[in-house]
Amino acid sequence: MFEAVINPAGAGGAAMQTWQKTKDLLEQYHLPYREHFSKKEYGICELVSELTAEGETDLLIIGGDGSMNEAVNGICSFEKTRLAFIPSGSGNDLAKALNIPSDPEILVRILLDNQVKRHINIGRVTFLNRFDGNGRPAEGGFSRLFNISSGIGFDAAICEEVQRSAAKKVLNQIHLGKLIYLYVAVHQIFTAKRTAARITLDHKETFTYPSLLLTVGMNTAFEGGGFRFAPDADPGDSLLDFCIADNLSQWDFFRIFPYAYSGAHTKFKGIYIKRGRTAEIETDEPVWVHTDGEIDWQSTHIILELLDEKLRMMI
Repeated sequence: MFEAVINPAGAGGAAMQTWQKTKDLLEQYHLPYREHFSKKEYGICELVSELTAEGETDLLIIGGDGSMNEAVNGICSFEKTRLAFIPSGSGNDLAKALNIPSDPEILVRILLDNQVKRHINIGRVTFLNRFDGNGRPAEGGFSRLFNISSGIGFDAAICEEVQRSAAKKVLNQIHLGKLIYLYVAVHQIFTAKRTAARITLDHKETFTYPSLLLTVGMNTAFEGGGFRFAPDADPGDSLLDFCIADNLSQWDFFRIFPYAYSGAHTKFKGIYIKRGRTAEIETDEPVWVHTDGEIDWQSTHIILELLDEKLRMMI
């Protein structure tokens, strides 16, 4: 029995269209399912938490990267949960990284053999302090899991601006949601905050950066609607690939940024790729932090790491 979880408002309604096609196929191939629709007051995270609270569960998530992030944060037991994913989002970076096709019929037919196909790393970001957008501190610790990436600085600032942009909803409705990321990225090149930072990898070596623009821990190669910030990242290798940009002028980054679509940005001075299971990042100024493009808080001190558990995927 598949527990199908759908955000009916996802991708400007595209998720519902994808679900209707998927639902017809599940019935055609006699695969049992129950459908569950998220609501504003009871989201995917809460639904998944309830569905995986007891016993073995087969989840079927219809949506985009945000839906998958909500799902992984709701799973109660990774050992007892198997997950299938039908992509229907504006960015679909996870689907690109895992080579998941967009055709629901291909995916439903894969589910017929009822097997786990791969085990995917699960990342976690832990905030050792946190601030809202006005710099006001919040009390208590906070952590969140991620499938794709978690970053601090430039890419997170893009996500924050996109999240509050009215244009995203409009572009999603006409299936041009990716354009909002490109538009905001160009704007952020001129306005993004830089700060001195220290990054310690695997509790061993500390690197100092005088003018950090971003650090992103990549579990997969793609984020932000197709940017390959860590072109060699492998979601099954039990390592994060960290892309670090430091001491770049606005012109430098404007010149380098287009190369990130192909992953060729790593050849430029000021761009560094490092690998490890964990990174402790400290900055002199609070900057935005994202997890799979979702924004909660700013911080000056976070830890990025991989869990020992892995996500058991049926696709």
